[in-house]
Amino acid sequence: MSILVHYSEIGTKGNNRPFFENTLVRNIGKALNAKAERLYGKILVEATHSKENGLVLQHIPGIAHFSFCRSVEPKLEEIKDTVLAVAKKSKAKTFRIDASRSDKKFPYNSLQLNNILGEYVLAHTKMRVKLNKPGLTVYLEIDPKQAFVYTEKARGIGGLPVGTAGKVVCLLSGGIDSPVAAYSLMKRGCEVVFVHFYNYDEKAKAAKKKKIENLVKELNRFQLKSKLYMVPFLELQTELVKHVPPRYRILIYRRLMLKIAEEILRREGAKGFVMGDNIGQVASQTLENINAVYEAARYPVFAPLIGMNKQEIIEAAEHIGTYKTSIIPYEDCCTFLVAKHPETKAAVKKIKELESKLDTGEMIKEALKRADLTEF
Repeated sequence: MSILVHYSEIGTKGNNRPFFENTLVRNIGKALNAKAERLYGKILVEATHSKENGLVLQHIPGIAHFSFCRSVEPKLEEIKDTVLAVAKKSKAKTFRIDASRSDKKFPYNSLQLNNILGEYVLAHTKMRVKLNKPGLTVYLEIDPKQAFVYTEKARGIGGLPVGTAGKVVCLLSGGIDSPVAAYSLMKRGCEVVFVHFYNYDEKAKAAKKKKIENLVKELNRFQLKSKLYMVPFLELQTELVKHVPPRYRILIYRRLMLKIAEEILRREGAKGFVMGDNIGQVASQTLENINAVYEAARYPVFAPLIGMNKQEIIEAAEHIGTYKTSIIPYEDCCTFLVAKHPETKAAVKKIKELESKLDTGEMIKEALKRADLTEF
């Protein structure tokens, strides 16, 4: 049994194309625990035709579409018999043939193959040809060493294979937005490391941690290997409440998050952060406040949802399977620090002035020391 995997964007990578292809081959092989190999412009996987394997492939970035196929020798008589067997298995009353060949030495071109195979099916079945929206389309691809016959193309998520664009650190809040932001970077080839800050005590930790772990498990379908750092933040929040006016607390808190996460970023060899910010969604996400927060970062901060509508983000979360987990009630650190009348146009100078009054150095070190690492 074989699965034929096609990609699109990888084909534009010029001299770097083998690197992208080999990474995708490795990711597919690992995900399916099966042998995968590069062919010209596609990947062949030796794996069973199953719903489970199809679901796995639908979650691997880099795949444009894939098909469960039959593989035969590139000889006309064998191809004709295979195409006929596939047509007879179908209950469709109309059909068309869609042939292509990467082996230009094959004695028939695509149009000739369409005609020859179409006439053969017509002669041995009661089906009739219909070129526009037929009941059955039989696809044929001819390579130098083998030919592939299949009837369906299942869509993948496209993009680039995870592992081709470096590593980023995602500040995972537990809400709807940050998991979608993480997925967006995975789809562009990034490996994502997750960092979550919590402000509950050790007794409540086990039950509340489960939601965050479930989010990472759902996202792990896209990159197959994930790390989650759980960082305690209760002591730092207490310090903030003591010394920072309510209207500025959430901004300084988010700056401290980036500073702590930066240590993890360096430890992991990552190249930047990813956050679920969206302009104007909440008070801390005005342009001025986003600028005040990101100023604390010494590495790039990527915010792929920045211009999306909330409904678009919800639909994306539903599509990738994180929405139901994200809406489970959960009070994260940000919720705890939201003021009744928060600052909406913070000046970086003012924020840094307030931040300088905090003696947080040792607490940051302690938070990192007490951080838990879970690998998926």
